[in-house]
Amino acid sequence: MFGPGDPTAIIGERINPTGRARLAEELREGKLDKALSDAAAQAQAGADYIDVNVGAPGVDETVLLPRLVKAVAEETGLPVCVDSADPDALAAALAVYGVPEAIVNSVTADDESMDAVLPLVGKAGCYVIAMTKDMGGIPATAEERLARAERIVERASAHSIPPGRILVDCLTIPAATETNAAAVTLRSISLIREMLGCPVVLGASNISFGMPERAVINSAFLCLAIEAGMSAAIVNPLEPGLVLSMRAADFLLGKDRMGRAYLKYYRAHKA
Repeated sequence: MFGPGDPTAIIGERINPTGRARLAEELREGKLDKALSDAAAQAQAGADYIDVNVGAPGVDETVLLPRLVKAVAEETGLPVCVDSADPDALAAALAVYGVPEAIVNSVTADDESMDAVLPLVGKAGCYVIAMTKDMGGIPATAEERLARAERIVERASAHSIPPGRILVDCLTIPAATETNAAAVTLRSISLIREMLGCPVVLGASNISFGMPERAVINSAFLCLAIEAGMSAAIVNPLEPGLVLSMRAADFLLGKDRMGRAYLKYYRAHKA
């Protein structure tokens, strides 16, 4: 799934109550209708994974996260990215959805985070997203982000988690506020692929924050990231043109033999 020659995996990001008042309210009420509708729409739009986050005020994540993770997997037939900052909620979700295809989102390079999350991942035998930051924030250079990733990979080995199951998130800062933001992230991707052999994941939407025509910028950045070695992207697959642009990049870089995935997606969505 996340090998260097595999097509780029798309992780649908829509099931997240941050900034989505209606979804947050339904989750507080224990309703899953909106979340499941979002999951189905993302699956139809081309997602390979569905990220599930229920972290809203008033929500008991240890109760709701397992319910929704299981329901989304059943509704879509797609693997789920289990997304929570609460280790107890992660443990509860993995107890009902501890499949090898699952992704845990996420762990940082802080001891507290690694001590809480990595044993859960090792026990479940699933994937984990490793964020290249710690309590000091997001490092300014690619070399520093590599060092944070190395710290997590080393600690993960003690829990029998191989590098191939660690999706390193090189992190994205808005280019409007930091001139070299994109260049540093792209160099981080290349370094981590070369030095650690881990697959790389990226949430791309921050790169365009504060700029017009954000969808265009996001698509351009994702294509550059695919060329740099990115294996998966956490994105909104409903964003016009985004999935097709990523499939085109895979085709042009030889990750989609004869353009089969590109043509399949195009034929299914050209209407």
